[in-house]
Amino acid sequence: MTRAVAKSESDMPGAEPVVRVIGRVKWFDSAKGYGFIVAESTSDASLTGDVMLHISCLRDYGETYADEDARIICDAVHRGRGWQTAHIIEMERPRAVVAREKGVEFDYTTVTLKWFNRTRGYGFVHRDGLDVDIFVHAVHLKKAGYEDVEPGTRLDVVIENGGKGEHVTLVKPR
Repeated sequence: MTRAVAKSESDMPGAEPVVRVIGRVKWFDSAKGYGFIVAESTSDASLTGDVMLHISCLRDYGETYADEDARIICDAVHRGRGWQTAHIIEMERPRAVVAREKGVEFDYTTVTLKWFNRTRGYGFVHRDGLDVDIFVHAVHLKKAGYEDVEPGTRLDVVIENGGKGEHVTLVKPR
């Protein structure tokens, strides 16, 4: 699902020159407040490399998170630290948000927390009988009501496969 915004910064008088970008979210970390977009198509060949996506752009668009590999159309500007998103025009909504709004029942898998580093904001879980690490981000734990979580804690989660392997996308609330 996507939604469009009627007016872009490029339509506003006196705005910095913008480049239209069509791409995919490489990764986004809401605890850090930023992530990156891989451009698949641009309106200017001078745009090379990744485009930073700041949480303020997501908030202006009405979201607080961007799913890995989500399709995105945005305007980017070149600033001192490189290309940055100036304005989101259209973006696939986070899958878990859309599913929750539709009342979808999730297939939860019970896992055990292997380790978690609160300072870094992530850790790993594993399924019973399998020694395969599955990434879990602090944002999903916090949304489910887990402020402090210790190794060995059993969690019910939804696991998806992304560009970097399996990761937790939803934790069942306590």
